[in-house]
Amino acid sequence: MNNDYRVLLLTSVPGSEAETAAIARRHFADPAVIFWEMGNSSTKPDVLAQIEATDYNLIISYVNGIILKPHHLQRATYGAINIHPSPPEHGGCWGCWCQPVVDRKTRTHHGTTVHEVDEQIDHGPIYLAERWEVPASYTIQNVFERSVGDCLRMLEVVCERIASADVGTKVFRPIDEQWHPTNRHTPIEEMRRWFDRFASDHPVRQERIFLNHPRAIISPPYFDDLPA
Repeated sequence: MNNDYRVLLLTSVPGSEAETAAIARRHFADPAVIFWEMGNSSTKPDVLAQIEATDYNLIISYVNGIILKPHHLQRATYGAINIHPSPPEHGGCWGCWCQPVVDRKTRTHHGTTVHEVDEQIDHGPIYLAERWEVPASYTIQNVFERSVGDCLRMLEVVCERIASADVGTKVFRPIDEQWHPTNRHTPIEEMRRWFDRFASDHPVRQERIFLNHPRAIISPPYFDDLPA
């Protein structure tokens, strides 16, 4: 176990705190884990205050929605690394899981990207990238569940690699991968057009996957077509 790092682990995957903390504790002493429910503006100030109050020198971001500011990154003297739940062909989170299901003309594959965090969203040097073909029979839920599992596996890899050395995220080297310049943070209007191509009774119109349905990316309770 590496005692040199003071780790701040950030996540926005509901219910992931215990599992991500267990992974981090296998490699680092007393990591701080902070969860933010993505899109919940009422809790965001408290979460930002928690980050400010945490003594850290290394940030590990696991499917995390908090946008880190320059002063956060400056405190991370051993680096800040993000595990992004899509391949480099889709930066940003909005629409990432549903695109290979409902917009297969753009891409039919999914994957995971590990990269250094800089001051722009999903922009830093890429260290690891995985891809897999999404079967035509898959639902958005299928893509989401595999993606979360792949990211957890990658979290273990990231923690193990960093803990094995004393150079933080510099233990990784950038690889020959580039972020897609336009297929990124998908506007809700575009996502609605994706879904409008399907009949009203099509199963994909009934799914409500977090951040990946045009009626499931609004602030809590997210599903703006369900009764209060």
